[in-house]
Amino acid sequence: MGPAGLGFQEILLIGLLLLIFVRPEEIPAIFRRLGRIWAKAYYYYTLAKRELRNMEKEIGIEEEMKEIRAINARMRSEIANFDKAVEKTSRDGSDSRANRTEENSKEN
Repeated sequence: MGPAGLGFQEILLIGLLLLIFVRPEEIPAIFRRLGRIWAKAYYYYTLAKRELRNMEKEIGIEEEMKEIRAINARMRSEIANFDKAVEKTSRDGSDSRANRTEENSKEN
């Protein structure tokens, strides 16, 4: 994954669309404008995040929020482990089905 969760193919497609629909001399100005918009959005995001943290401290729920974040991290870890187990089980199941199919075809 690249910037903003975009993969290589998406970035390539955006680049090709820019080349097709925008004059080459306008591309740097477009990227500057997008950079300013991104920087401003990120600034407001960090400002809001900081304000939320300050509010947590003011009303005394900082410890509860840390606990909630820890629970969230554990849940994400458990979900990832579950996904891996399901994937392994499905691989094992498809392997055993393939082996049974081979054995059946050899018997016939």
